[in-house]
Amino acid sequence: MRVVLDHLSKKFGDVAAVNELDLEMRSGEFVALLGPSGCGKTTTLLMVAGIYRPTSGTIVFGDRRVDHLHPKDRGIGMVFQSYALYPHMTVAENIGFPLELRRSVAKSERDERVREAAGRVEVGDLLERRPAQLSGGQQQRVALARALANNPPILLADEPTGNLDTANGRHIMELVRDIHRLRGTTIVLVTHDAELAALADSRLIFRDGRVVEHT
Repeated sequence: MRVVLDHLSKKFGDVAAVNELDLEMRSGEFVALLGPSGCGKTTTLLMVAGIYRPTSGTIVFGDRRVDHLHPKDRGIGMVFQSYALYPHMTVAENIGFPLELRRSVAKSERDERVREAAGRVEVGDLLERRPAQLSGGQQQRVALARALANNPPILLADEPTGNLDTANGRHIMELVRDIHRLRGTTIVLVTHDAELAALADSRLIFRDGRVVEHT
């Protein structure tokens, strides 16, 4: 799905974290946002997700303006650096939680989607375990499966490899790239790692709340 940001700004008091940003991400594009801490890349991602409300400007998914919608109404998947798994739930319950909130999804379909998403990220044999029984790499794969269970047209990832070693981090990003190629999902990745960003179709370099380079 196409993502368009039109004159998008976010201020915290007198500080402009994102300043009149204009971007268009094509449907099915894998885009990496790069730059130093405080440059505006994560703030941009969180506005796209609906976690931050823009100070001004608009966000459009496809042909639909979404900047006034709550995150749950935007049809996105989100993966965080911190995994954000529920410790009292099993892997299967964590993956299926977004579907649980959608009462229109029957249990049989939910279970099938959980198994499919878990298999896609190689945790199909861990469904009965709880997060404390998993390694960091396994936990991040579960978080990725949860983000994919709803079959979202847009996947947002905020430093998803930040807590992982190099080998696990690259494996996670290769899974993301494979999902992108298989399903044509639009992916927006925030990262400090230029090597991981090289897996994307294009890279946007942020500085002072603006894109200063597009490769």
